[in-house]
Amino acid sequence: MINKFLDFVRVSPTQYQACENAEKMLNEAGFEKLNESSKWNLSMGGKYYITRNNSSVIAFTVPTDLSNLSFNITAAHLDSPTFKLKPNFTLDGAYQKLNTEVYGGPIFSTWMDRPLNIAGRVVLKDEKGIKTVNVSLDDAVCMIPNCSIHYHRELNTGVKFNPQIDLLPIISDKAFGSSDVYDLVAKKLNVNKEDIISSDLFLALLDRGMLVGANKEFIMAPQIDNLECSFACCQALIDAENSKSINVCALFDAEEIGSRTRSGAASTMLDQVLSRVITNLGLTSEDYNIALANSFIVSADNAQGFHPNYAGKFDPTNASYMNKGIVIKNAARGSYSTDGLTLAYFKSICDEVGAKVQLNTNRSDVPGGSTLGCISLGQISIPSVDIGLPQIAMHSAYETAGRYDLDELLKALANFYSKNLCVSDDNHLVF
Repeated sequence: MINKFLDFVRVSPTQYQACENAEKMLNEAGFEKLNESSKWNLSMGGKYYITRNNSSVIAFTVPTDLSNLSFNITAAHLDSPTFKLKPNFTLDGAYQKLNTEVYGGPIFSTWMDRPLNIAGRVVLKDEKGIKTVNVSLDDAVCMIPNCSIHYHRELNTGVKFNPQIDLLPIISDKAFGSSDVYDLVAKKLNVNKEDIISSDLFLALLDRGMLVGANKEFIMAPQIDNLECSFACCQALIDAENSKSINVCALFDAEEIGSRTRSGAASTMLDQVLSRVITNLGLTSEDYNIALANSFIVSADNAQGFHPNYAGKFDPTNASYMNKGIVIKNAARGSYSTDGLTLAYFKSICDEVGAKVQLNTNRSDVPGGSTLGCISLGQISIPSVDIGLPQIAMHSAYETAGRYDLDELLKALANFYSKNLCVSDDNHLVF
């Protein structure tokens, strides 16, 4: 599957294209697209999905037996750290620059001295009103040049970059004429520039990934965090069969900026979809609450893998390594949703099919990040585990991960999606 995943990355420079390509995977597998603003007519055994804001997608399958209903949910995110073009993005001078702002938490230096693409979406007016259209220029249209070492002797001894000064991309030499991004977009889409009302455009790496290493045992690509887990969740749902549980794959936007959007994990999107499914199947709110009590979320977001050049940053007994399997994340401070019970359930799922598992915590003096697991529980409070695949250089423009871990995750998620969980009166998880 690793080559299929790299193909997915190559055509997904932003969350908008990633959502579109997840849609293509679902369409090819026979899933039917539903509209949130229209009535649904779900069938037993049916396969469906919705999108919101063209940047998030929730797909689900309806079982044929509703007698002991539960939800098997995987959740991941489609966005990645980058730079977004501001509404008035042109800065004129001898060299024309683009005015951008930071999206998420990128490693600034890794974006410098690289050929950069511009991608995202634009909003167009037409005879019906306004519509969004995805666009990727698929060309090296700009770059963020570093300063010469001769003029900045501190570059190799630690520099704090100012994103409003040091990280603005150059798009053209004014001696050859001015360049407007919307001119390039209009040409790419074959539309009139005057019809472009607004946009959500981002910088993206033109180099989209490859296998590396003496034995090709690693992958290097942009946006491995978190397109890898998103791809795995979507693919696992497509491959899964379950006659008793509703299988769900939720791929959110905006995780890198806190999930506080209508298409992020902190929104009511997942709850609205799940409750609507229950109602459409002729069940009650009581049935919905019972199903939730017997449900489980696998929050899948890549994990910090051991870096041999920074060994002191990692816990001495709970580090995780590339090509050694799935990481189950733990944190006493609650930044991950994993607890002893949910760890045991997911580890049992993995052990049943021989999927490799690693247990991970951060050093006590090096707090890590958080993920959408705990955020989503603020809307739907059911048992959850936070997992990921190990990688290094997380949030770099170009990240590194193990070639063989994706297959381990797909194996585990296939088994997870086959279960019909029941939480018994004596607090047993029966599956």
